[in-house]
Amino acid sequence: MASGQSWAAVESLTTAPESWDLRPLSAGEILDRTFQLYRSRFALFASLAVLPAAVRFVTGALQLLLVPKQQVMRHGQHVVFGRGPWISAGLSIGFLLVYFVFYGITQAATTWAVAEIYLGKTASVRAAWRAALSHWLRYVLVTIRQGWSIGWWFILSVAMLAMAIGLASSRIPGVVGIIAFLFSLQIVASCIYAVWAALKVSLAVPASVIESLDANAAVRRSIALLPERKGRIFLLGLLVYAMSIIVGIVLIPIAMIALRAQGAERYILQMLELLGAFLSNMLVGPVAAIALCLFYFDERVRHEGFDIEFLMLRAGAAANPVAEESPSSPEPV
Repeated sequence: MASGQSWAAVESLTTAPESWDLRPLSAGEILDRTFQLYRSRFALFASLAVLPAAVRFVTGALQLLLVPKQQVMRHGQHVVFGRGPWISAGLSIGFLLVYFVFYGITQAATTWAVAEIYLGKTASVRAAWRAALSHWLRYVLVTIRQGWSIGWWFILSVAMLAMAIGLASSRIPGVVGIIAFLFSLQIVASCIYAVWAALKVSLAVPASVIESLDANAAVRRSIALLPERKGRIFLLGLLVYAMSIIVGIVLIPIAMIALRAQGAERYILQMLELLGAFLSNMLVGPVAAIALCLFYFDERVRHEGFDIEFLMLRAGAAANPVAEESPSSPEPV
């Protein structure tokens, strides 16, 4: 391993069954292996994805029930507006932090399971959770660090907009319009940068899990492994997004009915929407985690000869027990 404590314990490699071949792969081959792994061990990966999906469902339901609403009739439909924006914003931030905690742990558990299977060992839900919870704070910090790398420009843009509007003089006509136009350009630039940053730091969780790196080191490791070939991960993001849209299309009729519903019926339909989102997150979520782990291995094979390193580790592990059973000198009588 490049740094940190080695995740692939040498003593476990002698009993490892046949592993996937480690060689440079194309994007199509990685995605094909991703779905092969997911399909062959669907119960394992879906069970790991249940936790963050359930957290998002519960937090969405709580926000739906706790934030006061106001309904207005427009064109025959009940349009719902939230009252108490500070309550809604506070709950959103709190729920987002809770989601980050469980999401980071789940990503680490899924990465650990993929790595075990991919390198020819066995994995279980219990072992994956035990491995992830042993360093849960590290993995949560990695996901938060990833989120900051992606969204810091957007946060700065919103803060600058608020300051500009607060300082703008109402006596000068068109100042607010100019600020809004500049802010729109800033938002577009922020979105482009967010996508670029997300690609660069996408391998931080696999790097942290497999190389025992802290948050900053894992992000730097991901950037170092991806000087090129970011387009493959961009295609993965498009694929996952398309899969989420396909699942979301099923929920469109429910959303349309909810626009005309009111009272208890509206809440029931919105709960059904949350349930559909839960199923989408549980079924689609593991695809990205599995593929990113395989992209991580592929980049290490290309840049560092990880396939040769792993074969040497297995050869060394196989030779050690024989050496221990054949001492160089006989014991004295």
